[in-house]
Amino acid sequence: MPAKTNPPCKDSDCGRRNTLLLGVLESMPQGVGVFDENLLLRLWNRSLVNALNLTPSAVLDGATLADLLHNSAGNCDYAPERLAELLDQFNTSAGALLNFQGELAQSDGRIHQIMGQPLLMDGKLAGYVTTFVDISEQRATQEREQLAQKVFDHTPAGIIVTDNAQRIISANPAMLAMSAYAPYEIVGQTIFALLAPDAALTPAIFQETIEQNRTWNGEISIVRKTGDLLPAGVRVNRVDDLNISQSSHHIWIFADITERKQAEERMRHIAQSDSLTGLPNRLALQIRLAQTLPDARRHNWQVAVMFIDLDRFKNINDTLGHPVGDELLREVASRLSQVIRETDFVARLGGDEFVIVLPGISAPADAATVANKIIGALSSPILADGNELHTSPSIGISIFPDDGNDGDTILKNADTAMYHAKSAGRNNYQFYAGDMNKSATERLDIERKLRHAISRNELALCYQPQFSADGSHPTGVEALIRWHHPVDGIISPVRFIPIAEETGLIVEIGEWVLRTACHEMKNWIDAGLQPIRVAVNISARQLRRRDFCEVVAGCLAESGLPAELLELEITESAVMENPLEAISILESIGRMGVTLAIDDFGTGYSSLAYLKLFPIDHLKIDRSFVADIETDLNDRAIAFGTIALAHSLGLNVIAEGVETEDQLELLRTNGCDEVQGYLFSKPLSSGAAFAFLHSRATAG
Repeated sequence: MPAKTNPPCKDSDCGRRNTLLLGVLESMPQGVGVFDENLLLRLWNRSLVNALNLTPSAVLDGATLADLLHNSAGNCDYAPERLAELLDQFNTSAGALLNFQGELAQSDGRIHQIMGQPLLMDGKLAGYVTTFVDISEQRATQEREQLAQKVFDHTPAGIIVTDNAQRIISANPAMLAMSAYAPYEIVGQTIFALLAPDAALTPAIFQETIEQNRTWNGEISIVRKTGDLLPAGVRVNRVDDLNISQSSHHIWIFADITERKQAEERMRHIAQSDSLTGLPNRLALQIRLAQTLPDARRHNWQVAVMFIDLDRFKNINDTLGHPVGDELLREVASRLSQVIRETDFVARLGGDEFVIVLPGISAPADAATVANKIIGALSSPILADGNELHTSPSIGISIFPDDGNDGDTILKNADTAMYHAKSAGRNNYQFYAGDMNKSATERLDIERKLRHAISRNELALCYQPQFSADGSHPTGVEALIRWHHPVDGIISPVRFIPIAEETGLIVEIGEWVLRTACHEMKNWIDAGLQPIRVAVNISARQLRRRDFCEVVAGCLAESGLPAELLELEITESAVMENPLEAISILESIGRMGVTLAIDDFGTGYSSLAYLKLFPIDHLKIDRSFVADIETDLNDRAIAFGTIALAHSLGLNVIAEGVETEDQLELLRTNGCDEVQGYLFSKPLSSGAAFAFLHSRATAG
């Protein structure tokens, strides 16, 4: 089928078409040249003249491409062979009816891309259309991008590009090496996933800073894939999208500052270390106190400062020489470091003076314990250069905040106390406050004696009977511990129970009480006493032990006492230390058949939401509410409210400390189930308790 052709046009139509065609050519930004079948130029636009820098007098009509290029050769930096190669490629492409593409670089830096396309008629060349496109800016952009990529790839600094939400778009090889991650592992993650948490650079703080200043710089640690930290100096610049005047990207530049940090740490260590012993020096001590005391003030902690001076050191130094004295000081430093906790701090001020800081102590007695350890550690001889040396410490102790509000005052008072220790005969410790010294000494004395109380059979139980509220019959007894010391006589539980709690001795003592109470109640029943329950107080430390349930079961099994005759009394503060764990433990105890009571109810901080979940049988109204129930309307309201609360939960109520008939009547008429107190009986020894209970049962 023959190809369609445009119908012949009239002269006027052809003129209009030619005018339109020329207008189109002139409006095109790229140079256009149309060659005929002989590759002679017949049609062109002004952009072609400009592209080739042709002179106005140049003859264009009928020119070949070679003519055009040779005419502009003065402005073209092609070598002759390159120009010949370009023309040969052009002629070959046109002859083969193929498209052509080449480039023409000019001395002014412009680069034009030349493209040609054949016009065919009946399968033969009818013409050749060429275009000259200025690609200078495109090529320059490509070169800039290639250069930027080379810089990005080869710079030793780590670079990360993030979007406006701080998600990682790309990271250079240096950054990947710093972080030890592969690109696919971090691209798309937020930048803060790579950074160690830092209160000075939270996402919110960073965003606020970068919006205000357009830049951020500082130091932060990179969390490497291995988990270790790499310190880095960081600078972040915001890159704005000029079209919308908003940030579009952020450039993060990281510099590895590990070596600088290590050098700084070495310098800090030199500046803050004692060159002889390696311990922190006076400067380090001042820095530590400046850090520790504000924390202690904020958290309401106590801090002990111990000033230690070695007895007879000057004689050793003067007699045997400084090398021997130095060796002695190094060994003392080593021994002091071994007796303290990791959180404690020991420093050498100079000469034979050392200071120990004990942060977060619970009582001054804790400092006394450490002081005794120090005295013990320095009691054995020290070998130095073949000499057997003996020294002892004089220790002064001050307590923050009681003995001062700042480091200088606390240190000065500890120094003053140290001189008192020397005056008191050396090889001892003294508190800055005399009453603290007395209290701490007494505590340590009780602790030392208490450790031997069980093995020396100094502990005993007495029992206070519990009665129904109408007083008609005994319902049980509460086992109460007593300590009969052979020298000091009877030591009140008020004095030794808190110490037993602090030291952990309460666990051993509590187990002894539990076992003894079970055995004695079983013996009473075997001797003819009508079965009643025995109540044993359980401490918070006992309740926290994993083997507590097994201990209770063991005591019952050993004694043969029925489980329902054993009641465990637990303070509400003890069960509220960890309510969920306490519920689990109490449920296990309850499944044995043992009854449970909350002791001293109302004096702690129990939650009613938890109270209803505890598997308990009794609530005990604390004696402090019973004592003034006759005259104090608040105490009366608390007592009566407790009774009502307990009954609503299906629990029985025991009131302790009942001493008058009026107290009993108020409690009884308001539904109290059981009572305990001197109105019925004081605590009795085992034998007296059995006789009392047996006689009441016989009389009943």
